[in-house]
Amino acid sequence: MRPSQSSRHLDSHAEIGHPPFRVLLVDDQPFFLGLAEDMLAPAGFEVLTAPSGTVGLEVALAERPDAILLDVEMPEMDGLEAARQIRERFPDVGVVMLTAYDDRQFVVEAVRSGARGYVLKARDAEHLIQTVRLVAGGNMVIDPQLVVALAEELSTAKERDRRAETLTAREIEVLQLLAFGHTNRDIAERLYISPDTVKTHLEHIFEKLGASDRTAAVAQALRRRLIE
Repeated sequence: MRPSQSSRHLDSHAEIGHPPFRVLLVDDQPFFLGLAEDMLAPAGFEVLTAPSGTVGLEVALAERPDAILLDVEMPEMDGLEAARQIRERFPDVGVVMLTAYDDRQFVVEAVRSGARGYVLKARDAEHLIQTVRLVAGGNMVIDPQLVVALAEELSTAKERDRRAETLTAREIEVLQLLAFGHTNRDIAERLYISPDTVKTHLEHIFEKLGASDRTAAVAQALRRRLIE
């Protein structure tokens, strides 16, 4: 799939021989893609668009934009995973996460994924334009509504990380088997331990990861790359 591209709106830098500043918008909602493009193009940006994280990576590889704006929640590959892969391949590109939700956990994961900006979609054009320019210049921009939440969540996340580091080798084995969909009885048989011992391991795992159930524990372990 070829990315769509706006007509080239050149700013003063482009007029004196500099290429236009290129921004890649990645979102699975056509309405928002059009809205964001209408905000950025008049400000002098050359705007490229992609409908998913997977296509966004392809466009980034082919077009090498100066900044990339990623929706957090998308099918196939969400914005967080796309941001991680972009950081690995294009560490100098400024990535901004866009979302309709002020979820503090998303903010923390976005920063960990390499994003330099986190902006609510409800923000106006001026805020979005300023964010893109600052992020492309190497600055970090977090939406003012989320700064306090980010500070609180980072403190909580740091404590969770500290506890996660105390997971034993056996607890990691149990987590890996959980990720493969095995029941407590399956895990007990595979590790030659009793179901009660498995239950005890799970209680310790939940406590260390700050998880309330099996699914949350596996999700946390995958995010921290404790298991595959």
